[in-house]
Amino acid sequence: MVRGANTRLIVFGCALSLLIAGAGFPVPERAAANEDIRRQIDAKNDEIKRLEADAKRYQTEIAEAEKSANTLQGQIRIIDQTIKRLDADIRVTNAKISRATLEIRALGTEIGETEDSITIDRGRLGALVRELAERDQEPPLATFMKYDSLSAFFTALDELAAVQGELNRVIADLRLSREQLTDQKSRTEAKRRELAGLARELADQKSIQAGERKARATLLTETRNQEKRYQQLLADAKKKRQALESEIENLEAALRATFDRSLLPKAGDGVLGWPLPNPVFITQYFGNTEFARGGAYGGKGHNGVDFRAANGTAVFSAERGTVRATGDTDLACRRVSYGKWILIDHPNNLSTLYAHLSLSKVGAGDTVNRGTLIAYSGATGYATGPHLHFTAFARQAVEVIDYRSKVCGTVMTLPISPTSGYLNPLDYL
Repeated sequence: MVRGANTRLIVFGCALSLLIAGAGFPVPERAAANEDIRRQIDAKNDEIKRLEADAKRYQTEIAEAEKSANTLQGQIRIIDQTIKRLDADIRVTNAKISRATLEIRALGTEIGETEDSITIDRGRLGALVRELAERDQEPPLATFMKYDSLSAFFTALDELAAVQGELNRVIADLRLSREQLTDQKSRTEAKRRELAGLARELADQKSIQAGERKARATLLTETRNQEKRYQQLLADAKKKRQALESEIENLEAALRATFDRSLLPKAGDGVLGWPLPNPVFITQYFGNTEFARGGAYGGKGHNGVDFRAANGTAVFSAERGTVRATGDTDLACRRVSYGKWILIDHPNNLSTLYAHLSLSKVGAGDTVNRGTLIAYSGATGYATGPHLHFTAFARQAVEVIDYRSKVCGTVMTLPISPTSGYLNPLDYL
């Protein structure tokens, strides 16, 4: 009798071994494939580090070239180094896309292994349940009578306890495998979102680089590659900017400040988020700055804060809100005003302006959250170099107008406000 019971367990064990061997791909083959993917991911990480170092070197060269930005050759050198840096950025993004694709493949392999494990555990669970069911069909007395000694009976009880213990372990394994599968699938979806984001970033980088190539061609056409013509171009732009500032000053002086200041949020850190990734460097403060005292801004002072930002740096919305308007003053009068700009209204009764952009990512009516990517920094409009101009307004005080400039002879769209409507952004950041 005991021999028959043992035989049944031996048969069960053999069946279980066959079940494990037949499930999924052989473990060594799958492990080898995953190891190969991991090696490729490590190689991509090394490549990304090298490319990022290249981009950093080009940015250093741009900073050096900016010391002679007031010469034609200096400006061309800046543009050339910017194109090279953007090319390095594009290669970095391509490498990150390849890495993300490999990571998705690796997760796919892990999911396959986990699903194989679940299949095996389900088979084990079924075999154990059948084994217990067969034992439970016999009445206790009949079970006892099958054994010719008390020792053999207790041995059989131990075997039963072992089967029940294995059943509990299999259930625990299944629960763990299912949790792992859920986590792996969640990570895969996150990687797919990352991949989609990288694809959009790549398209943006290519667009910004194309803009730099166009700017280079335009500059050479306008100056005929002659320093004298370039200096005249700078002088004309400065003269137009000063004349336009005077026109805008007169417009804003005629505006009545009718907003309720009590509706503005109290000054304090964190009312607005920083519009650029860390680290943040301020190159010009709000108000009566040294540059303003030198004759800029028609004597009104600087109406915002300038941040250092290499061409193509991500620009984020400082708070949730709705894009009221976007524009590009260069379309009407180049090198004299904000260039590409975005104005966003916020529920806290502030509005924020982002200017001198290279590429806008939002349009009028779009809703954004704090930290939403809305644009990339640049040097459009009147800018001595790439940076982000950031202004805070009392929302009720700022309006967007279509203005026919006397100095430019064209209609440009831009935001204006009475002087009291301009707020110091640093009071809220």
